Amino acid sequence: MEKPDMKLLVIAPLSIGVIYGGVRMQAIKTSEQLAKLGVDVHYYNPWETYDPTAFDIIHLFLAGNETLTIAKKLGDINCKLAVSPVFFTRRSAEVIRGFVKVESIASRLVNGIFSDYSIKASVCRTADIVLPNTASEAALIRDGLGIKDQYLSVIPNGVDKRFADAGPDLFISQYNIQNFTLFVGDCSAPRKNILPLLKQHSSEDKPLVLIGTFDDSSYSASCLEIINSRENVVYAGPFKQDDPMLASAYAAADVFTLPSEFETPGIAALEAALAGCKIAITEVGGTREIFGDHAEYIDPQNKSTYMQAIQKAHEKPGSHSLKDRILEHYTWEATGAQTLKAYNRILRQSD
Repeated sequence: MEKPDMKLLVIAPLSIGVIYGGVRMQAIKTSEQLAKLGVDVHYYNPWETYDPTAFDIIHLFLAGNETLTIAKKLGDINCKLAVSPVFFTRRSAEVIRGFVKVESIASRLVNGIFSDYSIKASVCRTADIVLPNTASEAALIRDGLGIKDQYLSVIPNGVDKRFADAGPDLFISQYNIQNFTLFVGDCSAPRKNILPLLKQHSSEDKPLVLIGTFDDSSYSASCLEIINSRENVVYAGPFKQDDPMLASAYAAADVFTLPSEFETPGIAALEAALAGCKIAITEVGGTREIFGDHAEYIDPQNKSTYMQAIQKAHEKPGSHSLKDRILEHYTWEATGAQTLKAYNRILRQSD
């Protein structure tokens, strides 16, 4: 790989300061690996003043309303811009394309008519390269938002190698539970489908452990009401990503599940698989590209498939094949190397 000699400005939405989700993880871990590869990484602080032209590359994480204005400004001054859009929807590319076309016509007559799709399209159009996480996301961006293949480069999310060495004892000694199903994520987000999962889970099923956060919404209240009424459902609260208890929970669980409306493809699922979990995950959002035949798949619109997939996963014999696949292809080291390759590609085009 070419020796890097570049100055990079990383820009993420302000919301990552209070929402500890996938966008934050992707931005931080990718940047850390780029720094290890010799890139001079700077993190954007809105309270500081920058000369964007002083950077060889500016990398914008998330195409959305929070990043639209800055993306347009950077495009106006011809900065070299990479965008990780973090985009998926259950709507078809044809439907998205129709939204974008109608709003393009309407905006000529009335200012301020934009859907989330048009905003994402506008951000992506400013970029020299767009970096979706999966081929499915790339297809939506190409066919729905109208971004040509030449501007797309698929770079999967990664996982910390340390999860491969996780042991179960810490979690088991604290919670005295084994052979369970585990969920890790934002429990309060309806997209994650925790409420229907709880409704489908019964006292006859393997214990269910939830790790994550609940908020003050009525959705969270409904989830907690069920949790508090069940002896075989455990809410362990939130753990930080570097907490040894989280890694131990992955190692202690038999099956990890994400029954979400979609995942791209779910960093927590990668972590769990690397720790040795069997996987039962949504079929929507490019998950099959990552997990292949090594997972059981859930149709998030068909609630009966939630426990069917989880039960089938519990019945499968243990295997190292998925763990080996992730170590080979889906580490943050691989993500950093592929990102640097994409940067070099657009820099060569300007030579």
